[in-house]
Amino acid sequence: MIIVDRVKRLNWRLVGLALSAIAVLNISATLMAPAVATAPAVARLSAILPLNKMQIMPPVSAKSQPLPFMGPDAAYAMCRYDTTHGTVSINAALIEPGWTLALYSPEGENFYTAVAQPGRVMYVSLSLVPSGDRFPGLSTEPRGQDATESASLTLVSPSGLAVLRAPDMGQSYRARNHAGLAAAQCAAKRE
Repeated sequence: MIIVDRVKRLNWRLVGLALSAIAVLNISATLMAPAVATAPAVARLSAILPLNKMQIMPPVSAKSQPLPFMGPDAAYAMCRYDTTHGTVSINAALIEPGWTLALYSPEGENFYTAVAQPGRVMYVSLSLVPSGDRFPGLSTEPRGQDATESASLTLVSPSGLAVLRAPDMGQSYRARNHAGLAAAQCAAKRE
């Protein structure tokens, strides 16, 4: 009986207001987390990744992860790029479904992703152009044509991270995947 009386005396507007405030606080904290992170991905990887060079990462395990939440079901090659002194070229072959090439800003925002298509090898050739340079148009790869020249992406931030991901499909495919990751290139263009 005492509990029923207390429930009846509750100020339901105050309870609703408190729940709304908690929800707003939770959403705000979630959205602000990347902005206040003390060690974003690019900063963490700067010690182990050379600038403007694609590097194959060691296999991911529970004790060895270059970044949080990386799946052990894939092999990775990464490039920490910087276009401060000019254009950076990225070239990779996406051999079969499951292969992806993604570009991230220093804050962790994904602004470009290329995904392999079934039945054909997809060649991705990008020129990362510093801000202020012009964007000449879209690449020919989405139309099923081979790239004759690189597509250009104008960047908001001059630096970031390129991640090439190859799915681990077992021992018999590991040598081929390693060769595909090793063939990927990330380099500053000489102008």
